[in-house]
Amino acid sequence: MPGERPPVLFFPGGHCSARSDCGWDLYTDLGYALISFSRPGYGATRVGALTPAQFVPLVREVCRELDVAEVAAVVGVSGGGLQALEVAADPQLASPGLALHSCAPSTLPYPDSRAEALGRPIVFSPLLQGLTWSMIRRMVRSDTGLRRMMAPLSKLPLDQWWGDLTVSDLADARALFQSMGSGSGFAHDLRQGRRNAAPSRLAAISRVACPTLVTASRNDAAVSFAHAEDFAARIPGATLKELDAPSHLFWIGPGRTQAASAVAEFLSA
Repeated sequence: MPGERPPVLFFPGGHCSARSDCGWDLYTDLGYALISFSRPGYGATRVGALTPAQFVPLVREVCRELDVAEVAAVVGVSGGGLQALEVAADPQLASPGLALHSCAPSTLPYPDSRAEALGRPIVFSPLLQGLTWSMIRRMVRSDTGLRRMMAPLSKLPLDQWWGDLTVSDLADARALFQSMGSGSGFAHDLRQGRRNAAPSRLAAISRVACPTLVTASRNDAAVSFAHAEDFAARIPGATLKELDAPSHLFWIGPGRTQAASAVAEFLSA
């Protein structure tokens, strides 16, 4: 996406490809160009099960092809955080800042619950994910179906915050779910989030030297707030901004204003 300012390199989360809008306008509204990436296994990025570190040279190649001489920041959302960490630490790309929004895994394992760890690899496996997402895309055409998909993303009762969503918010949420697909990427994400992979995640976190903004909401039922606290504690000089967003989709709904303010303040500094 074009802009008057240098681009941010944007890495969306699980089930999302480069075309999944996970809060782009937090950056584009400030005038920044934006380059969104499909991580390994998502969209058309069929490069095998590359680790986030192994994928960095391909990110560099994309920047060269697009003649990007300067990067404004690296942004990771949810499961895109690990890739954002590696790119932000790359001396060749020399990003002046990193933003981690509702990201996991940190050094803590992910998924956060045993039930999720057992169920998600099956429902979103490369063999079944096509059927799963076909059903979800049909479901969210109705408000009733969209409510069923949104409810598990929040720790708050749905009726407590659903009425705060505008028609535009509902359209954005519906478009997000309709853009999603797991491919082989989500299974790859789950492998990288295992407890025994914590040392490699810690090594990636330790390499980050640029100013870092970490945002998260305690109302998020998809990613524990503990991950944000862990990132902020382990990245030198990181700033943790707690949001009051009602769900994991922090850029949709009234909580967006707070997130936008945090991003604007961070980038201006």
